[in-house]
Amino acid sequence: MKEWLAGPGTLRVPGTPAEEGGAGKVYMLREGVFDGVDAALAWHPADHNGANNGTTLANISAKFRFHGVAAHAAAAPDQGRSALDGVEAMDVMVNMMREHVPESARIHYVITAGGKAPNVVPDFAEVYYVARHADMTILDGIWDRIVSAARGAALGTGTTVDHEVVSAVYNMLPNEHLAALEQKNLEQAGGVVYSAEEQAFAERLRASLADTSAPLGSQEKVRPLEAAAGKASTDLGDVSWRVPTAELSAATWVPGTPAHSWQAVACGGTGIGTKGMMVAARALASSAADLFSDPSLVAAARAEFEARRGSHPYASRLAGRKPPLDYRKD
Repeated sequence: MKEWLAGPGTLRVPGTPAEEGGAGKVYMLREGVFDGVDAALAWHPADHNGANNGTTLANISAKFRFHGVAAHAAAAPDQGRSALDGVEAMDVMVNMMREHVPESARIHYVITAGGKAPNVVPDFAEVYYVARHADMTILDGIWDRIVSAARGAALGTGTTVDHEVVSAVYNMLPNEHLAALEQKNLEQAGGVVYSAEEQAFAERLRASLADTSAPLGSQEKVRPLEAAAGKASTDLGDVSWRVPTAELSAATWVPGTPAHSWQAVACGGTGIGTKGMMVAARALASSAADLFSDPSLVAAARAEFEARRGSHPYASRLAGRKPPLDYRKD
């Protein structure tokens, strides 16, 4: 595992990439951050309480930048080479791929730059792609085909293309022993009980939700341990391939609230969010105490980790790359 650190006074490490990021700030790459770590325990906000022994989707994302030749679209179109044509040709080819990739794969894109005026052939265009699959080795093959589509699109439109990998994360490697430990302590910590004011807020918020199948009051309970295959992606996946790892969810949102929504944000600044956070804190602290006091738990988690990982090599798809701290910058 490799980690980029940034901060005033950080020392440069000889032989590693370093770049000035402002006054007194230096980025550096550290090796072996998780060497010697027995276990990693994590949590994520949610609309329910429960541990999960399932996996997630690995993903790779990149910005593909096409470069063409600007020209007047009416007076001299023959002299232009449209970078936007390159993007659109790539999109067509990748969309054709969807029929010929595993059904569980996911491919998303958005055109982030397509020109400034319709009467000018654009000399620059950019498309941002994300591809996902539960197996990184399969995802690698899908990604290679996406890159090939970009190159073919550039060739066919008389443009050039380059791409910058923005992020890449592994799928979660489950660990039943750690998940069961978190589940036990989550059940002891209990769920989230709303005050009268919080209950009123939750009822008003639920009026804006499309799915209210999860009833109010379910946040007071803890769901049974499950091994669901999630459709999201997380950088915790990379950690799970280097050290035994488990993650639990705590009800910091009103039941039925979807992730990445304004309703989730609204809950975070209330007692609902704080109470859910404290449930997670108690469960994680108790789980850590169990691991410190009982070495057999650590040994069992490590044995399962080694068995699940097998001989599969871990290699970050971001090795040697500065963190994309400005990847959404205009």
